Amino acid sequence: SSIWPRRSEKQRWISAMAPSSPRTDREHVTENADTAQVQCIKAYKAQEPDELTLEKADILGVRTRTSDGWLEGIRLSDGERGWVPRGHVEEITSRGARLRNLRENDRLKLATRKLEEGQA
Repeated sequence: SSIWPRRSEKQRWISAMAPSSPRTDREHVTENADTAQVQCIKAYKAQEPDELTLEKADILGVRTRTSDGWLEGIRLSDGERGWVPRGHVEEITSRGARLRNLRENDRLKLATRKLEEGQA
């Protein structure tokens, strides 16, 4: 039996070998301004360490898609990265909505940075 029978083992290894942090992931999403985004339409509880637990309405910037129904995304609210089943999310097709989400993400980053500087 395979360790990861549900999706491309190669994709998961690539992700695992390219570690990142929530801060750099969140910055990656902002720098690549109009990249694909999805919104959670059905909550999902992570089953594996490299998966992401989702609450309804969470928004993810999409990094990778597999042919067997999974995508790797970065949750805009906290920069956490992980795999989620496509059946739990839907594509945000409106460019305006995607850009609004990125502006909100920028505001969150700025507020977080100010808070961190205040504690230093």
